[in-house]
Amino acid sequence: MALDRPTSPRDAYARSSVLEYLLIGDLRDLLEETPDNETRRWLLAVLEELLNLLPNEFEYEDQGGYLAEVCEQNPNLSNAVERLHHEHEGLYFSLLELRNRIADEQSFEFIADEVKPKLSRWIEAAQRHRESEQQLVVASFDTAFGGEG
Repeated sequence: MALDRPTSPRDAYARSSVLEYLLIGDLRDLLEETPDNETRRWLLAVLEELLNLLPNEFEYEDQGGYLAEVCEQNPNLSNAVERLHHEHEGLYFSLLELRNRIADEQSFEFIADEVKPKLSRWIEAAQRHRESEQQLVVASFDTAFGGEG
C-alpha cells in the first residue's frame, strides 16, 4: 500500500499542465468526429474537465507560481504578466460560454458548424497563450542572467 504524500504546488501544476495538454488533444480529436449526441456527450465531459482544471492552473501561475517569480525578478515585465493574467480570464470565460452553448442545445448537429470553429480558435488561443508564457519566462531568465532578453 502506497502512502499518500503531500503534493507540492509545483508538482500539482506540472500534473495539471500535462492533463491540460491531453484534454486539448482529446478536444481536437473530438472536433474531427461526426457531430452527434455521442460526440456532444464527450465534448461536454472534456470541456468540464478543462473548466475545472484551468482556474487552479492559472491561480498557481499568478499567485506565487512562475509568473509571480517573473515579476519579482524582473518588475519591468509586470505589464506582460498582467496581460497574461487577463488572457487567463478570457480563455476561461470563452470556454465556459462554448460549453454552455453546447450544453443548452439538445442537438449538437444543429450547432456543430457554429461551435467547432470556435473551439478550434480557442485551442489556438490557448496554445498561443502557453507560448507567450514560455517566451516571457525565457526573457526573464535571459535578463536575470545577463542576456539581452
